[in-house]
Amino acid sequence: MILEFIYGALVSIAVGALIGLEREHRREGDTILVGIRSFPLVALSAYIIAFLALDVEGMEILIVAGFLLFGGLALILIFIRQSLGYTGFTTTLALIVTYLVGVMVAYGYFIEAVIVGVATTTILISKERIHAFVKVLDEREIIGALQFITIAFILYPLTLDLQLEPPWTIFGRGEPLDLNMVLLIVVFVSSISFISFLVVRWQGPSRGLRFSGLLGGLVNSEATTASLCGLVRKRPAAINIAACGIVLANSTMFVRNLAICIFADPTFEVASLTILPLILLFGLGVLMGWKRYQDEGDSLELEMGSPFAIRPALTFGLLFFVISGAALFLQDQLGGEFIYFLALGGFVSSAAVVASVSALSLSGSIEPQVAAEIVLLACGISSLNKIIISRVMCPGLSRGALIRLVVTTVATFAAAALLFSLRILP
Repeated sequence: MILEFIYGALVSIAVGALIGLEREHRREGDTILVGIRSFPLVALSAYIIAFLALDVEGMEILIVAGFLLFGGLALILIFIRQSLGYTGFTTTLALIVTYLVGVMVAYGYFIEAVIVGVATTTILISKERIHAFVKVLDEREIIGALQFITIAFILYPLTLDLQLEPPWTIFGRGEPLDLNMVLLIVVFVSSISFISFLVVRWQGPSRGLRFSGLLGGLVNSEATTASLCGLVRKRPAAINIAACGIVLANSTMFVRNLAICIFADPTFEVASLTILPLILLFGLGVLMGWKRYQDEGDSLELEMGSPFAIRPALTFGLLFFVISGAALFLQDQLGGEFIYFLALGGFVSSAAVVASVSALSLSGSIEPQVAAEIVLLACGISSLNKIIISRVMCPGLSRGALIRLVVTTVATFAAAALLFSLRILP
C-alpha cells in the first residue's frame, strides 16, 4: 500500500513538473506566477485528495471539493494576471488539467495521466506553430473544417450501432457497402489530404514548387497538376520546376494509395501484393522529378483548394459507393472479367477505386489478387490522366513532364500485367 502510494505520488509530481517546466520557460523579464513548483504541488494535492476519497467510503465529495478549491484559485490567478497586464487563460486551464491528472493517477490511470500530461505540454509549447497553422487558413476553410469534424465525430459514431432492415442491410456493419466503413475511410483520406494541404500552405513558398508538388500529390494529384499548369501559363519561366512538380505529385499518389489500401484492408492481403510495386514506382517518380533547376519559378506558391470540407468528403464518399456498387454488379451479373473496368475510375479518383476494391476484398466480395490488380491499373490510369491534363492545359509544360510521366505510366501498367500473369499462369 505504501509503495503504491509513493509510486502514484511520484507520477503525479513528474507530470505536474513537466507542465510546470513549460510554464516556467518564459522570456526574461516576465513575472512567473505559477511554474515548476506550483504545478507539481497541484497534481500532488489532487492525488492525495482523490486517494483519501477512494480509501474512505462515501468521501468522493472530497474530489469535487478539491476541484472547486483549485477552480477558485484559478479564478484568482486570472484576476492577478489581468491586474499585471497579462492576457489569456492558458495557464489557468493548464492548472485545472493538472488537478485532473492527479485525480486520474489516484484512480490508477497512470499511462492515461502521462498521455494527458504530455499532450498538454505539447499544446502549450507549440503556441507559435499552432498560430502559424491557423494563419494559413481563411474563414471559408475553417468553416469547412468544422463541418467535416461534425461528420467525423457526430455522424460516424451514429453509424456504429446502426440497425437496418431489408433491403438496406447491404449498408450494415460487415456488409459490402458498410456505411460505417465508408465514413471511416472518408475521414482517413480527407485527414491525409488536409494535413498535406496545411504543410503546403505553411512551408510551400519557402520550400519551392518541388516540395509543394510532392505533398500536393497527397492532397489531390490531378488538382495539383492542373494548378501547376495554370501557374506556368502566368509565369512561363517556371516551366521546368512545374514539370518536376507534376512528376513528384504523381509519385506521391502511389504512396497515398498504398496507405489507403492498408487502411481499407487491415488484413494486408491486398497491400502485400501492391506494396513493392507502389514503393518502387514512388521511388522512380522522385528520382525523375527531383532535378536541381535553379530559376525564379522555384519560389512561387502553389494554389490549391482545401480538401477538408463537406463537398470533397461527400464527393469521395459518393464515388466510393458508386465504384463499390458497380463492382458488386459486375461481379454478380456480368462475370468477374468485367470488374477490371472499375480501374477506369482512376480518371476521376484513383483513391476512391483503391479504397473501394480494398474494402470489398476485406468483406470477401472480390479476391485480394484481383483487387491488387485493379489498384495498380487505377494508379496507371491516374498517371495517364496527368499526361492528358497537362497536354490539354499547357502543351509546353507537358513536353517537359511527358517522358517521365510516360515512363511511370508504362511501369505501372507493366506491374499490373505482371501481377495478372502470375495469377493466370500455372
